[in-house]
Amino acid sequence: MWAKGKKPPPGTVRFVAVAASLFSTSLLPQQAAAFELFGHRFFEAAPDPDISPDAQRYTVAIDTVGADNGLHAAVLAASALWTGRDDTPPPSTAAFLSRVSAEYGRITATLYREGHYGGTVEITVDGQDPDAIAPDAVLPQPVKVAMRVTPGPLFRFGKVEIVGAPQLGPEDVDFKKSTPAEIGLAVGEPALAGAVTGSEKLLIDDWRRRGHPLASIVKRDTVAQHDTSTLDVAITVDPGPAATFGPLAVTGTNRMDPAYTAWMTGVEAGQPYSPAVIERGQKNLRRLQVFSSQRIEEAKTLGPNGQLPLTLNVAERPLHVFGGGVSYATEDGAGVEAYWQHRNLFGHAESLKLSGAVNGIAGVDPKDFNYDLSATFSRPGVITPFTDFTAVLEAKRETPDTYTETAITAKAGLSHAITEQLSASLGLGVTASRDKDAQGTDKFLLSGLPLGLTYDSRDDKTDPHSGFNAKVSAEPFYEANFGNAGVIADASIASYLPVDREGRFVIAGRLAVGSILGAPIDEMPNGRLYYAGGGSSVRGYAYRSLGPKENGVVTGGLSHLDGSVELRAKVTESFGVVGFLDAGNAFASSYPDLSESLRFAAGAGIRYYTGLGPVRLDVALPLNRERGDSTLGVYIGLGQSF
Repeated sequence: MWAKGKKPPPGTVRFVAVAASLFSTSLLPQQAAAFELFGHRFFEAAPDPDISPDAQRYTVAIDTVGADNGLHAAVLAASALWTGRDDTPPPSTAAFLSRVSAEYGRITATLYREGHYGGTVEITVDGQDPDAIAPDAVLPQPVKVAMRVTPGPLFRFGKVEIVGAPQLGPEDVDFKKSTPAEIGLAVGEPALAGAVTGSEKLLIDDWRRRGHPLASIVKRDTVAQHDTSTLDVAITVDPGPAATFGPLAVTGTNRMDPAYTAWMTGVEAGQPYSPAVIERGQKNLRRLQVFSSQRIEEAKTLGPNGQLPLTLNVAERPLHVFGGGVSYATEDGAGVEAYWQHRNLFGHAESLKLSGAVNGIAGVDPKDFNYDLSATFSRPGVITPFTDFTAVLEAKRETPDTYTETAITAKAGLSHAITEQLSASLGLGVTASRDKDAQGTDKFLLSGLPLGLTYDSRDDKTDPHSGFNAKVSAEPFYEANFGNAGVIADASIASYLPVDREGRFVIAGRLAVGSILGAPIDEMPNGRLYYAGGGSSVRGYAYRSLGPKENGVVTGGLSHLDGSVELRAKVTESFGVVGFLDAGNAFASSYPDLSESLRFAAGAGIRYYTGLGPVRLDVALPLNRERGDSTLGVYIGLGQSF
């Protein structure tokens, strides 16, 4: 210790400073500390360029007095100081104090949302009232922030008065919650702020569905009665006048015809206003795959004769696009496919798509692979905005274990979207093929008139959680070489049921059945007969390896029946697991013969979720194997199995 009133020599002071720094660094239970010697700093990481040298670091503690876990979590989530405690600190004391000041409004709004209107929020910074701290004050690094949130009692709705609410009608059939009371704005219910704002939106949407686009809330009174812990609410809605659609102006088109673009929305001037019509029009534009963005904007005021002017803003995509994909299954082999597409050929969203695929790559001999080349021309909006024309020219070669088929097909048809979920199709097709199997070689010339109906209410095409997808088709045909006339009928349905509210657990089921009437097995092309087995049928068995047999060789059948049940569980945001059971077979009779045994397989898989859909890996085990069947099947692909 130095004697009082004396100063140590300058060199000694520096030595003591260095020694003290080294001593504290080596002995104290802290992270490695930096020290400065002759203007140079040692044992210090490079400064973060995103952090201001005047940054104000802080620690924060939040106490929610008497709150349950849910309310406590809501308060923490509302606090910008809490959620940003590990982020870049505020660049200055003034910025830090501004962030602290904003906490009162954030947390108070959260208390209101949770139904607590008598709460208090107390904040101290370094033990002081933050309002008493100057913006240029020097605070400790880090400075301690303490919050004490007292939510107060849970309020419930007292008087509820709504003026101008529409009467329930057929417009509300598809809306599960169509009244304020059904979403919580009712006497005695917890007075959540969301129930008030949600009711206002619901009231406006109700009037808009009834053809009143300018409906608005003109008055909202909320009075908290602290002596009874109730909240009185009075809302007045002005429906505004009923309207019809006015002219639709189009902006942003380059190659696309503006008049055709407007017509494809299905919005016609003079028809009663309906937000559902606008939504369907925007969806119809999206399916054209011509625009990178499209939005129909409504005018704020009505024009002459009560019409609502509309503006469609679009941005066009590049004309050319190409893509591809790969797949793999131990029983089916690997597959690769690619395509090139020219979209918007002549300004009416026409497209030409050239695609090719090679599948069944399980060996080294190209003669054993499956090939598919096709050219597809499509023209949307040929009769109505929701009617499409498609023409396809396809050449393929299939070489499963039981036969080899080479075929050329030309077909054309119309499809029409009756509603957003329901669509119908009608076509004409001709296929010339040559088949080689155990019975010899045959040539076929088959003409068909396929008719189809599809109902699809899935919430997501690649990873559905709810809804179902049902298809039914019938194709009258005539085969010229053998002189057979008949019909090919198919039906399938897939359904999806979420087990929990978040949809992390889903039960998925699929059932498919098909039948050929009017021709014997040996007078039909192998490619049109029914088989089972493979990644899209009964997993675990080789592709098209299941069906009726002749001399131990699978010949294909005149009917089939197969189905699957899956339990899908999303474990994290990126990964999921699946367990499944498949069953099915093909039959020699024109109708499924359940007296013959079905073939079963069980398995499990994992899913990796991407923006394009889940990447799947499935492993399947045949449960009732026969001689020659595989012991295990592994399948890799994009999207759920069905």
